[in-house]
Amino acid sequence: MFLIKLSLKNLLRHKRRTLITAAIIAWAIFFYITFDSFLLGMNDMVFQNIIDFEYGHVQVADTSYWENKDELPLENMIVNDQSMNQVLREVEGYEAHAAQLNFQVRLNDGVNETPVLGKGISPAETLNVLDYEDYIVEGEMFKPGEYKTVIGKKLAEVMNLEFGEYVTLLTRTDNDTFNTIDAEIGGIINTPNPNINQNVVFLPLDIVQDTLNVDNKVTHYIVRLEKQNFNPSIIGNYVNKVRGINSNLNVYSWRNLEEVSITQSKQAGNTFILIIILTIAAIGIVNIVILAALERMEEIGMMKALGLTEREIIFTFVAESTGIGIIGGILGCILGAISVFFFSNYGIDFSAFVDIEMSTFGVPIISEIYGVWNPMTFVYMFFFAVFGSMLASILPARWAAKKDPVQAIYKR
Repeated sequence: MFLIKLSLKNLLRHKRRTLITAAIIAWAIFFYITFDSFLLGMNDMVFQNIIDFEYGHVQVADTSYWENKDELPLENMIVNDQSMNQVLREVEGYEAHAAQLNFQVRLNDGVNETPVLGKGISPAETLNVLDYEDYIVEGEMFKPGEYKTVIGKKLAEVMNLEFGEYVTLLTRTDNDTFNTIDAEIGGIINTPNPNINQNVVFLPLDIVQDTLNVDNKVTHYIVRLEKQNFNPSIIGNYVNKVRGINSNLNVYSWRNLEEVSITQSKQAGNTFILIIILTIAAIGIVNIVILAALERMEEIGMMKALGLTEREIIFTFVAESTGIGIIGGILGCILGAISVFFFSNYGIDFSAFVDIEMSTFGVPIISEIYGVWNPMTFVYMFFFAVFGSMLASILPARWAAKKDPVQAIYKR
């Protein structure tokens, strides 16, 4: 108890230095908590945008098709029959599914032409799986058999197209010949997902199948489940069911997407920030312990002369540094909580500051980014501040404690 009181006395003796060092630790913790909240919020929004507007929770496709899906081949497709649709409904947590046919197409307005991704969809089914209906800003979703298309707002702006105009879509058929679809722009969509807004045109599935000469085939199915983070065992059960219809089929979770790699980037970024925090905290604590030791050399000599062991002297310095870590940890967590509260309730729209969309950096987000509460981050950071301060003070404390008492008293 005596040593703890002595450490507390030393902690309060130099209030300005204590507060400055604690403030350095608090700032580092505040920055880390804010950064962590930002990345978690961005990850959640990226995944939600992909699930709600592109991918769904699960996709079913031929294994050979999936391996080359980015090339949009018209090979290894699935026959869209009743037995297949029935099997898709048997997965645990099933809500809805929709057939889709992706194909290469060039959008022509009579003057300009640009390559885009064509999606043949069944409108009623697709609106149950993907969240398009509330984001159609002009017109409406077409009906089966209508020679109409829905395009993204950004694509319409780039091509100077307006609602009600006609466009020509040039594509290559399954027979390796060219064919065209003349369609009216029946709707313009503007979602939080930039890929849908600038790279995709939607057309009725039956018209696309007829144009491409693929009969009643589709490239894949999109399935929506009740929960985003479903049990992985569901995939294994689902695979067995669909392979009972076609042994070449496989089931792919949204977690299989390349975009999930952003989580790894987030972890790498957090590790880098943590290293910076560790360095700042360690330097701050080492400096304050060395300064305290140099100023109190006579005291250290007297303590040793009065019989205090090196271990007890080290304990007083370590306890003092730990106290600084506690103060810094509490301040950092309070500031971090204020930041996350603001961030999670009001979000940040980067385009309002720098006129740049996050999609410019390959992140499928164009709306505000909101933070996410992660209580464990606060716990980790507080204990990091305490134990980091304690560990950083051990070596300089040992250096001070090993001084010869006579030399210490006379500052030699």
